[in-house]
Amino acid sequence: MSGVPKISVLTPCLNGERYFKECLDSIQSQLYSDLEHIVADGGSDDGSLRLLKSYPQVRVISAPDRGIYDALNKALALASGEIIGILNCDDRYAPHVFSAVADAFRDNQVMAVAGEAISFRGLRLDAPIAENRYSPAGVSPLYMATLGTPSINAWFFRAAAFVRLGPFDSEFRIAGDREFLLRFALTDMPYLELRRVVCCYRVHSESMTFAGHERIWHSVLREHHRMTSTYLRKANVGGHARELLKLARTRDALNGAIYSARHGQIRAFVFHAMAGWRHDFIWPMRFIMRAARTLSASIRFRGAGAST
Repeated sequence: MSGVPKISVLTPCLNGERYFKECLDSIQSQLYSDLEHIVADGGSDDGSLRLLKSYPQVRVISAPDRGIYDALNKALALASGEIIGILNCDDRYAPHVFSAVADAFRDNQVMAVAGEAISFRGLRLDAPIAENRYSPAGVSPLYMATLGTPSINAWFFRAAAFVRLGPFDSEFRIAGDREFLLRFALTDMPYLELRRVVCCYRVHSESMTFAGHERIWHSVLREHHRMTSTYLRKANVGGHARELLKLARTRDALNGAIYSARHGQIRAFVFHAMAGWRHDFIWPMRFIMRAARTLSASIRFRGAGAST
C-alpha cells in the first residue's frame, strides 16, 4: 500500500449531544491528510444534528435504525477508506494516533491493528478520573472475544477484512463488537499490536457498555449466551476456540444465576442455569461451589461490620 491510506471513521449516534463535540474534535484534531468521518444518526431529537452542521467535513446520514450495529453497517456501506475505524459518539480518540495506525498498515499482510484503550470518568479528558487500561499485549483476539474485553474502538480494520467477514451482525444489540471480533479471530488473519492508547472510553450513566444497569447487564449475558451457543454448534470451530467459548459460557451463566438467585429472580435463574448446563454437564456443581463461596464471603463481611 503506497502513499497515505484513506481512513474512514464510523460513528453511530442517538441523542449524544452532551459528549459529541469532544468525539468530533478528537477526530478532526488528528490532522490526518486523507480522512473520512461518517456519522450514522438514528434519529436524534436533541441537539446532535444541529451540532453536526458546524462540522461540514463530516458526512451525516440520519434515519431510524435497529441499534448501534445496524447504524454502523449503514455507515460501512458508504465508507471509501482502505482502513476502517469505529468511534462511539460519547468516546474519543487519543491525540496523534492516525499516523501510527497508517504506518502499521504499510505491511500489506496486516488486516487489523489493535491499540490500547482506557476508560475514564469526567466531562473532559483533560481532567479525567481514570478507571481501567486495556491492552492487547499478549492477549489473543480469540481470548478478547470470549473471556476478555473487545475494546473494538481501539481497533482499526482493513476494509478488505469486512469484505471477507461481512458486516456486523445487527441482531446483536450490545455484543455485536464481540461477535465480529470472534469472527475475525477464527480466520487467523494477521494483525499488529499498537503499544499506545488509541481510544478513550467514557464511563457515564447512559453508556451501553459501562453503565452497569441491571437491565443492560442481563441483556449482555443473554447475547453472550446466544453468541456462544451459535459458535459451539459450528462444526468448524474446534480445539482452543471451543474451550474458550465453553469457559465464557460457564462464567456468564454462573454470574447470571448467582445474581438472579440472590435477587429472587426465578425465571432469570432458570434461564442462566439451563444455558450453563447445556454445554457444561458439571455446571450444577460449579454453581453450588460458587454459591457457597459467595455466601461465605457475605458472612465474613457482615461479621467484620458487626465487630467495628
